[in-house]
Amino acid sequence: MTLRFTGTGYRALPQPKRLEIWGDRLLGDATTGISLIVLIVFGGLAAYLWQEDAKPVSVLLLVICVPCLLVLLARAAIESVGWLFLAAAVVGAVLFAPLLLFPGARRWATQWWKKKPAESHLDKRIRVTDLEPVSVERNGRAVTVTVLIDGARIRYTARDGDALEREFRAMLSRPATGVGP
Repeated sequence: MTLRFTGTGYRALPQPKRLEIWGDRLLGDATTGISLIVLIVFGGLAAYLWQEDAKPVSVLLLVICVPCLLVLLARAAIESVGWLFLAAAVVGAVLFAPLLLFPGARRWATQWWKKKPAESHLDKRIRVTDLEPVSVERNGRAVTVTVLIDGARIRYTARDGDALEREFRAMLSRPATGVGP
């Protein structure tokens, strides 16, 4: 989790999962573009050398092309799944929209649409004025900051917590601005 401090509070941003990071690196736009260029250049060169009877070099270039082809096929499969979900959503909307003519179905759809998601303190701006007592605990270099927000106890821990402690203390020492009656 990353904490971003501002003049009036802070925001807790969740860290992406390790698998998401590797997925973006392996199947991202840049990797896919590079794979496509390598596949076109080396694949074309391999085809040309195959016709010129330089088969060992051609096979070597084709071996280089295989991982690039796998990256492109995986990306195409992922993109296809996304387009299939979009098509299913459009078909579902077209097929089920006439059901909204009936009051019971319309009530159910309205209730489903207006339900509130579970409350989370991640990626939400938390103002200094919303913080109840804050405690800072040190254990060697590790620092744990405990805050009470709307009655919920939230703990932030950092292994090397000098910056965490300094930012919380600086944030709490500033006068609260923009607080109206």
